Amino acid sequence: MQKIIPIICFFVPLVISSLNIQGLISQFISPALSQVVAYLNLVLIIIGVFLFRNSMGALSSTNKLWFIFYLLYYSFGLLALGVSGFKVSVIATLVPVIFNIGFYFLLSNKHQFRIFFKVVTTCFVISSFITILLIKLNINPYTGEVYDWALDRAGGITGDPNAAAHNSIFAFIFFNHLFKPTKVALRILKYMILTIIFYSLILTFSTTGLFTFTIVFFIINYKFFTGIRLLLIAAVIPLFYVFIFSMKSQVNTLGLSVAQTGKVNNIINLLTFNFDEVDNSGRGDLVVNALNYINENPISGNGVDFAVQKHVHNTYVGIWVDAGIITLLFFLFMLGYLFIQTLSLRPEIRYFGIPILIVLYIFMISLQSVINQPYLIVLFTFAGYLIDHSKSDKSLDVLKNTVR
Repeated sequence: MQKIIPIICFFVPLVISSLNIQGLISQFISPALSQVVAYLNLVLIIIGVFLFRNSMGALSSTNKLWFIFYLLYYSFGLLALGVSGFKVSVIATLVPVIFNIGFYFLLSNKHQFRIFFKVVTTCFVISSFITILLIKLNINPYTGEVYDWALDRAGGITGDPNAAAHNSIFAFIFFNHLFKPTKVALRILKYMILTIIFYSLILTFSTTGLFTFTIVFFIINYKFFTGIRLLLIAAVIPLFYVFIFSMKSQVNTLGLSVAQTGKVNNIINLLTFNFDEVDNSGRGDLVVNALNYINENPISGNGVDFAVQKHVHNTYVGIWVDAGIITLLFFLFMLGYLFIQTLSLRPEIRYFGIPILIVLYIFMISLQSVINQPYLIVLFTFAGYLIDHSKSDKSLDVLKNTVR
């Protein structure tokens, strides 16, 4: 029974969220059924916490910071709602909170922590493969339409290219760390799968995604970039920029669509530090507009979920808009604490945890959905336990039983 409870009560809801099954049900079957699935997931997690209570391990002190954040966010946010009269479904905003709390208890068990690692890796890899399949079939799951023309960008299982991009990057990070084969044939298989995952990222034409992946790739391959190899890389950098400037002059001859050409130019502008020419897809204007809401209520904010309704598209600014400066400052402190604590871990774990945090932190600049998506918020929970499990017994590999 103790083996079945985590599967049904925790991992089934995790898979449903990770693969956007609820969204697909809403789009292709019934929105009403989708709502039933959403509430069923929450009920399962709540029941799971109760049934799993005797199998819990030492609870994470790092993840307890999230409880303080939620206390601040909802205290200021609900107070602001009462003052402003802004209408919002507060219950709907509790979905990621319940996921976070549920997995806070589940992942305290080191065995379930390792199972979570394998389950979430599998979900991200499947997501990246589906991203390729959908764009080849010209299917947009967000609208439910099949187009007669080639899509400009892959949107993955949600129809959002940026969401598809961070899913592919997570797939690369997690699979690279999970699958550590010793046989040559299996190593070749690993690099083939990683190449396919990287291809799914390219198809998103996400400026944020490709920029972030560049940082992540260097970090997870830290062992390679040492000694003479580092000197060789430094020598190759000028050649790389020669290639980049050559690409910039030839980009219009690559047979790409207008949207794809614009994204390629965006990436080139980032790599050449020509930030003034980077197109932020109007997100800068949304942030500037959000400053008006901040000026109105800088301390208490404007209410729970206000930023989502106003399409702020920036998690950091969104928290300030919703629940005021005090909540934002604590949120930044919490993120900084997570980062510093991860830096203190031994190299193998450090250079796995840091890329996860970097992806989350960077994408929160351009997305407001990172801490609102159940399958992403639990990555913060995972990162917290990565710290605490590693420090509780430094001789123990918390991610042992990786596939070899």
